[in-house]
Amino acid sequence: MSEHNPALFDHLPEGFHGHEMIDPLSGKKLRTYRHVSGFTVKMLLRPGFSRSFAALTVPYGSIHTSFFDGMQNWTVPDGTAHFLEHCVFSRDEQGGLLGHLSELGASANAYTSHTHTLYYFTAVDHFTESLDLYLNAVMNPYLENDRVEAEKPVILAELDQYQDDPDTRAYQALVESLYEMHPVRNDIGGSAESVKRITGDDLKRVWASFYQPHMITLTLVGDIDEYVILNRLAERLNPFRSVRHQISALLPSEKSLPRQDFTALRMDVSAPSFLVGIKDPYFSSRTLSGQDLVKRQRMARLVLDCYLSSVSEIKDKLYQQDLINDGFDYHFSCEASYAFVICGGESSRPREAAAAVRDELIRAAGRGLPEALFEIQKRAAAGDFVSSLDSIEHSGIVQARCHLYQVDLFDYPAIYDKISLSEAEASMAFLTDPDSYTSTILEPLEVKNEY
Repeated sequence: MSEHNPALFDHLPEGFHGHEMIDPLSGKKLRTYRHVSGFTVKMLLRPGFSRSFAALTVPYGSIHTSFFDGMQNWTVPDGTAHFLEHCVFSRDEQGGLLGHLSELGASANAYTSHTHTLYYFTAVDHFTESLDLYLNAVMNPYLENDRVEAEKPVILAELDQYQDDPDTRAYQALVESLYEMHPVRNDIGGSAESVKRITGDDLKRVWASFYQPHMITLTLVGDIDEYVILNRLAERLNPFRSVRHQISALLPSEKSLPRQDFTALRMDVSAPSFLVGIKDPYFSSRTLSGQDLVKRQRMARLVLDCYLSSVSEIKDKLYQQDLINDGFDYHFSCEASYAFVICGGESSRPREAAAAVRDELIRAAGRGLPEALFEIQKRAAAGDFVSSLDSIEHSGIVQARCHLYQVDLFDYPAIYDKISLSEAEASMAFLTDPDSYTSTILEPLEVKNEY
């Protein structure tokens, strides 16, 4: 990747400086603008595109219930991150953010994860006006107790719906089996009890710590009049000067192995299913960030694609034995302080399927990967990356998440290039340890013994 043409940035609005990067594979441009307040703008330029995309990334998620704000420690109830997203984003009696954006023709959404909150929208017309609405909502939310109390019944009803969702219940049970202390084991939305305890003061404390200009990144993709947007941002941001307190999550120590090796649930479902979880012990004694974290994520994807994708020997064998169907899937969840593999799907013999997945992965990881297969998966991943750049939404969301890892979208090809087979296998060596595995079985209320 390259940087060039500094004259582009000679006449930026007050408080901004910037630079440009060009992806050598696609020729696409990424411009980064930073304001003295610490607010960062990432622009993926797409000349000629009719639609534009915007996202605001806030590095606050469900695991950050205890944190140090640079001066003292704070603890808020589980579900606070999700509750704050609701207060910023959802519709109220005046129409709220969602209603006002819809009136402008913008398609908007938001989500809360374990590690961050993302607010985003796409629009053909009125893009700048829509962006102003989003910035107002995120940077000046109404968080008084009357709004908080009005939102609680909505969130409690949402939690009830999740309790009736089999996939959600099975996933939650699996993560609770994997982790004993780390807050990743807690539901992102919290519990009914924790949500009832959330106050306006809790939300204001989180907002004052994590929703400040120096913590937020704005990602823009499309045919954008960047100087119009930067000038409007400057008017909003110039009153701020960055106060760079070191804000960090306070996380408990976590054992390297799962809390328990099996969980069974019974719900009103038509077909039984299973999930297998494998805990990565690397994070029990350390954290990762930046390119090291992204590299570990990419290495895991390559290894799992070799072992479990539609062309793998394991999946073909399990399919031929009628233990899995086409719905079988897998994922590596990896963030700064935790990581685990999760895989599974429907099966008429879920306990047997879970055991077979575990045994096959242990055997395959013990034998190691053929280098030719690994290189094929690397090339396929690089090709997927280049293709993804053509999508406004996909490239925008990936770039918006990149802020959390201190990398950019165009860093990914170079990261893939640095991955070797031996390093990838070493990073996933925990697949060979039977003690790293746990499973969750979901069965109908009336179930026959599969053996």
